[in-house]
Amino acid sequence: MKNIKFRKAFLSISLLVVSISIEAASVQEQMAEFPAVKAAVEELVLANHILYDQNAVDGYGHISIRNPNNSNTFFLARSLAPSVVTVDDIMEFDMNGKALNGDTRTAYGERFIHSGILRNRPDINSVIHGHAASILPYGLTGTTLKPVYHMSAFLGEGAPIFEIRNFAKPSPDTDMFISNNDLGDALSKIMGLQYFVLMRGHGYAAGADSIKKVVFRSIYAIQNASIQSEAMKMGVVQYLTPGEASASQETIEKTIGRPWQLWSERVKKP
Repeated sequence: MKNIKFRKAFLSISLLVVSISIEAASVQEQMAEFPAVKAAVEELVLANHILYDQNAVDGYGHISIRNPNNSNTFFLARSLAPSVVTVDDIMEFDMNGKALNGDTRTAYGERFIHSGILRNRPDINSVIHGHAASILPYGLTGTTLKPVYHMSAFLGEGAPIFEIRNFAKPSPDTDMFISNNDLGDALSKIMGLQYFVLMRGHGYAAGADSIKKVVFRSIYAIQNASIQSEAMKMGVVQYLTPGEASASQETIEKTIGRPWQLWSERVKKP
């Protein structure tokens, strides 16, 4: 009887040690052991550079990817300008925005945008946040950002607007940052089942099931905003109908490897 209890206790301790060991594995260690993690992290670094090159982000803004080996964690760079992110700058977080593996480096204050959307949207694996100037007027005026051409068909019937004043506590006057889990959840709720959400006086957040697709969506949502603004100056805008948007999205998102190749080659050149 004592031997059975001892074996059970030993097994429990062993499982605990294994669990702690797995959690303590650094990003670099996971990359060395799991090819899928290595590919995801390297693509994440490349995406940071592409977003900067395409003016989807500047010195601010960030992109994340769900850990392909653990759906309950995600990778995101430490607090750094996107243009200079390297593999060594990538950190791992849980779905509450807590840094894992004993990583004490300074993290992005708005990592809760990523944790909130990834936690509540299992269909989304990658999230981008940025402040593109052409996007901002739509969040400020309440004018709906809607698809004006096939490249931005994912906007559907229009991007929702997150108004932080409706969720901030104890005061509606904030620094505009999504700085905790409650605000991250609120942003995700307003995003709903869409893939793009505007943030009044702040910027945007985009989501997709892959890095390539979310980069595509961010770049073309920004282009859509510029085109829509110009078109509204000329007269009544003909937006895509819901049916056109659905059909166009299905067609165009099968080809996102083409612009990704172009963008990749631009940032890879010495």
